[in-house]
Amino acid sequence: MSNFKIDHIVLGSKTLEEGSEYIQDLLNVKLSSIGKHKIMGTHNRVLKLGTLYLEIIALDPSSEIQVSDCWFGLNKKYVQEEILKKPSLISFVISSKEDRNFENYNKKIFVQRDKLSWNFRRPKKSIINKNLFSYADVFPSIINWVSESPLGDMTDNSLLFSDLEIKLNYKQSFYVDFIKKFNLKEKIGFNFTDINCLALLPKLKANIINTKNKKVFSIN
Repeated sequence: MSNFKIDHIVLGSKTLEEGSEYIQDLLNVKLSSIGKHKIMGTHNRVLKLGTLYLEIIALDPSSEIQVSDCWFGLNKKYVQEEILKKPSLISFVISSKEDRNFENYNKKIFVQRDKLSWNFRRPKKSIINKNLFSYADVFPSIINWVSESPLGDMTDNSLLFSDLEIKLNYKQSFYVDFIKKFNLKEKIGFNFTDINCLALLPKLKANIINTKNKKVFSIN
């Protein structure tokens, strides 16, 4: 594969307030205003990290929308009770300039909000071994921007994405092969462990550099 890059990394939270406070306290930075995804019943804030961005996302308590399977499984009981015990880096989204069907991905969902529009594809759960991966959305989704990406309109800051670290069990090598097929330019490291609790893995950690003071912060 070619023509792919990390578009954004995703921090999931039970509430947007909790996730926002975690990031603002960690990075000492102001986040964007709140955006809403009306078709999914979620809302978010974003933060520019150089050539990609961080999305903080949660269910929108003011929404009356009911969907069977929300983005990143945020409306699932298991996700709320186990994955989001605290705000956590739960996934990342890969961008493609091509709008086509991809092997191992569902059909696209078209989304439009204000001047932004995009196609979004989630990985097929049918190709993911449930015994090895209890949380299928840890596999990256694919986004194809119909409009311009919002990255150019985001507020500049001194924070840059450095790399993504992924901890996983030796039995989960399928995940490594899945990611490597995208031939991403961003630095991604895979750290293997003998931990048997597969429900907790793979675990994502993004390292962020403040270019002003050279400090490195980790979001996990």
